[in-house]
Amino acid sequence: MTIDPAIVGALLGLVICVADYFVIGAVMERMTRERPSERLGAKTALNVARISQLVLFPVLGWFVGQTFAA
Repeated sequence: MTIDPAIVGALLGLVICVADYFVIGAVMERMTRERPSERLGAKTALNVARISQLVLFPVLGWFVGQTFAA
């Protein structure tokens, strides 16, 4: 039984994006703690980036896995 390379790529993308989600969340929390009023736009941009990565990284991993296996 072999594992589909596309699934492996998607799972690796998922692992990376979940780790990145928590790292960016910690950065956002630290920014809010240090200067809550100065960086409202940066906090919004980071939140959009970390949520979009939850979808984007597994999809890109799916295609990269297929490409490297071929």
